[in-house]
Amino acid sequence: MKAEALQANKEILRLAIPNLVSNLTVPLLGAIDLAMIGHADDLAAMGAISLGSMIFNFIYWALGFLRMGTCGFTAQAVGLKNEKETLCILFRALFIAFCGSLLLLVFQTPILHAALLWAKPEADLARATASYFQIRIWAAPAALSAFAFAGWFIGRQDAKSPMWVSIGINLANIAFNYGFVFVKGMGAEGVAWGTVCAQYTGLLLNMGFAARSLNRQFRNAGDKALQPKRFSCTALRQGLESVRASDIFQSRPLKKFLNVNTDIFLRTLLTIFVFSFFTAQSTRLGNQYLVLNTLLYQFFIFYSYAMDGFSHAAEALSGKYTGGSRWNEKRAVVKQVFRWGAGTAAVFCACYAAFYTPILRIFTQDSALLEMSREYHFWILAIALTGFPAFLWDGVYAGSLATRSMLVTMALAASGFLAAYCLLVPSLHNHAMWTAMTLFLLLRGGLMTGWAFRSGILPGKNTSGK
Repeated sequence: MKAEALQANKEILRLAIPNLVSNLTVPLLGAIDLAMIGHADDLAAMGAISLGSMIFNFIYWALGFLRMGTCGFTAQAVGLKNEKETLCILFRALFIAFCGSLLLLVFQTPILHAALLWAKPEADLARATASYFQIRIWAAPAALSAFAFAGWFIGRQDAKSPMWVSIGINLANIAFNYGFVFVKGMGAEGVAWGTVCAQYTGLLLNMGFAARSLNRQFRNAGDKALQPKRFSCTALRQGLESVRASDIFQSRPLKKFLNVNTDIFLRTLLTIFVFSFFTAQSTRLGNQYLVLNTLLYQFFIFYSYAMDGFSHAAEALSGKYTGGSRWNEKRAVVKQVFRWGAGTAAVFCACYAAFYTPILRIFTQDSALLEMSREYHFWILAIALTGFPAFLWDGVYAGSLATRSMLVTMALAASGFLAAYCLLVPSLHNHAMWTAMTLFLLLRGGLMTGWAFRSGILPGKNTSGK
């Protein structure tokens, strides 16, 4: 048992640490944009980038299902040692990414109008945001394909490639933004072009890492005489030629791929509903509560990035062991990943307990807000302690391709969130929001825990097969 636990920990950390680094680079893209334009002293451009980035965050959040679905299918194919199917999965995912980006480009005008109607910015800000949006939307093919590549790499137990791609995108973004903003003086439009160029740089990097990975795969399966580290265009070409369009678009696996991604997409929409409701109701409570809740939400964001690193590791390993019917290894991984999750939650709770006010002072010096925030310290600690099972089970379920169960449990948790808020807000006011959010996370974690054992997602020790 100790050997199994040691091996599980080794595999978890091998995937979780690069995933964590990749996750931390996600908010950097928007932060770099704002920092660059902020030093150019262009407040109008800053407003356009803030609003435009928010619109794209919602779009890409909704379409991020492609990473999770691709990872689960790829990991199971790896567990089955079906190398040809892993390549078919990549092409299916890229096909969906192409179709999705095409729809975004075709319907960019109504999407923009709907977003501006919802945000209701002033006329000057609306024009600047529209200009930013109409440039940056052309990065959609590269941005969506990045989800497909990231899921494929992680499913193949390779978390380092997407990490290096994320770092490369951010470095490219800095370079292009500097050129367009400071050298060319293009303002918000320059930032948009910088993001477009950085995303296509990421596409080239993804293609390069994928070619290297496939070359290694086909070389090992073919010419054994080739040197271990030699890149063979012949081996790569022959491997790619072995996969036909009929393999990629075979009706049964393609239908399953679409069904799984549809489940994840609908689940993501429910998640967006919960957090959009959180923001909308905070606005209705008044500007002071909106700002307060936005600041407190940053604690949850930092926490979620750390948990997602372990969730992605659980997804890749759970999928691999499910595909190979290696139930002992799967149980060991799930057990150890929950230990890491509990430990990480405890560390966050300790940090938030000790440095709650100093962390808030990074974002604001407003004494009234800081005084109000003291009433909500408990909720930040409660979320840090109770929220981790929901994140980790997401990874286990996605790797097991139990996406319909993910959708059902999310729907039940979202219903509980909405009911709790509506019942409690007359008496608890803003505390009702944080009570409902804590309940939402508890329901997700609790329902998924119970369903995992009842449905066979985490088989008992006596299970010998699928």
